[in-house]
Amino acid sequence: MKYRVLHIFSSYSIGGAEKAMLFLAQNLQKSKRSINIIAVPNHSKLFEQAICQNLKTVAFKANNSFDPFGILNLIKIIKKNKIDIVHVHQGKLYWTSLFAKLFCPKIKIVFHRRQDTRHSFISRNHYRFADAVITVSQAVANGLIKYEKASPDKIKVVYNGVNFEKFNKYDINFSEIIKKYDLENKIVVGTAGAIVDFKGKGQIYLFEAAKILRDKYPCLRYLIVGSGKGLEEQKNYARKLNVDDIVYFTGYQEQVQKFVLAMNIFCLLSWHTEGMPNIVIEAQALEKPVIVTNIGGNPESFINGTTGIMVAPSNSLQTAEAIKKFVDIPGLSKQMGIAGRQFVEKKFTADNMVDNTLEVYNKITSSNQD
Repeated sequence: MKYRVLHIFSSYSIGGAEKAMLFLAQNLQKSKRSINIIAVPNHSKLFEQAICQNLKTVAFKANNSFDPFGILNLIKIIKKNKIDIVHVHQGKLYWTSLFAKLFCPKIKIVFHRRQDTRHSFISRNHYRFADAVITVSQAVANGLIKYEKASPDKIKVVYNGVNFEKFNKYDINFSEIIKKYDLENKIVVGTAGAIVDFKGKGQIYLFEAAKILRDKYPCLRYLIVGSGKGLEEQKNYARKLNVDDIVYFTGYQEQVQKFVLAMNIFCLLSWHTEGMPNIVIEAQALEKPVIVTNIGGNPESFINGTTGIMVAPSNSLQTAEAIKKFVDIPGLSKQMGIAGRQFVEKKFTADNMVDNTLEVYNKITSSNQD
């Protein structure tokens, strides 16, 4: 059976979750085992990108979970396109899709959960009515079961796939970055992520590690890729620690992989929550060793001691020790980088993502086929 799947996301921008939705839909379409339609706000970057990827795209938006116009719009789209499965990629649309199902009882609802965060008591009840829940990591699944009381029988872990063709280090020229930041003959440690507040993705702990290491390791430099409301506060903190001369803030970058290639070591020092860090997977695809905190889905994204080093969250001393280890042991970075590429090429393939997603679709529609 070839399913008619409606992927919904009421977002005007394109972040990691939006890109993951499009990549999934695109690869499901390539498999020729489903017909995929994207429902997103008209005139949005997300709408434009879906069109560019040759995906059938329809205009849809909902201002909140209980937006009556959003619900009515969704019902019309479902009926007009004879949808079998509504694949919901955004938390605020969970209830929206369930209300639509009241008027389209034959459709199946799949929630896609990418964050390891808690819902309020009323909100978490939506998991009872979904036909299936896909999570991006076992950590997210465990959180839903423990805190949201979601049924384990409904949950399936499906790791995001990666387009490894985009991460061939020999095809990417990053020489201008080396020149711009004067990184020739330097050992570069870096990170990438949104800086939504002072702590951001834990960048401040990398500044503290830089302060610890600067006297003994004057060759170290630090690249901070990303932007957000906390950027100026982080810059001030780097100045306060007297490391602003060796910490370089690049701001938001569309081609993050260029900056990752300019790094010798990649860090993600998440301190609070993390569903599944795509940037860690991508860094390993570029053969970079990683330093990652044991938060959320982080431990599932690499192999501690083989492709990188795990550290405790909010621990600048452990971060400094991990960096020191890479500097002190010749060949360790290269060894772990090669192992990282091999690891992600096996675990995070588009084929695995498609097969596991179709397994969910098959399971929830099997009763309709009997």
